[in-house]
Amino acid sequence: MCLIGIHLGSDQRLLIAANRDEFAARPTAPLHWWQEGLLAGKDLQAGGTWLGVTRSGRFAAVTNVRDPALRTAPVPFGSRGLMVKAFLLSVCDPEAYAQQMLTAVPDASPYNLILGRIHADSIQALWLGGRSRTVMPLQAGSHVLSNAELNTPWPKARRLQAALATEDAAVIDAVMHSQAVAGDDELPETGVSFDWEKRLSAALIAGDDYHTRSSTLIQLDPRKAAVREITWSPSAQAVTTLREYFELTR
Repeated sequence: MCLIGIHLGSDQRLLIAANRDEFAARPTAPLHWWQEGLLAGKDLQAGGTWLGVTRSGRFAAVTNVRDPALRTAPVPFGSRGLMVKAFLLSVCDPEAYAQQMLTAVPDASPYNLILGRIHADSIQALWLGGRSRTVMPLQAGSHVLSNAELNTPWPKARRLQAALATEDAAVIDAVMHSQAVAGDDELPETGVSFDWEKRLSAALIAGDDYHTRSSTLIQLDPRKAAVREITWSPSAQAVTTLREYFELTR
């Protein structure tokens, strides 16, 4: 279960906050510049990434959708993370790329894909909902994703949406790094046990087998970018903090 928030400011500033939750056994490389020219962590099993950005101002992120009624089926490129990688390395318009993904594997397993680019005078961003087969431009303001449709009001998603609206990194961090769980009556029903639903309702998940592996904060404006990644231990202790600052190129 992952948590992603994106805030499109009226002053052409963009904030992305993301927690990546994953099995501890899945090999992962931390945030780094790839040889191909994108900045992201890397899933060493499939070769893709869950979130990344480029010097040209392209950005993308992905989550899966958890629903007991959904069957497992292929996704484009065979991995959700490879969809992110392919977009970041392309020159394709975000909307055109989203349409390509919808037609590439029409019955793909559902996923959420955020695609966008920051221009000199505007921000272009959209959500591709693989479950509803929806491509929707994102308007100014705050939007959140977990493992359901865009802006589904799960408790931690609501808290993140409110934090993003402040545009304050400390407020956003407080939500993203919180281990507080939702009340029993607030838990979604996504096909896992009650104990798992409770555990997964925290923004920062602890656990030996499955936990929040990293938290990333991306701040973009038309000229520059700042990216910070914190990696977490199974006990939800910060292990490393990596930072990258760079100017955007056109």
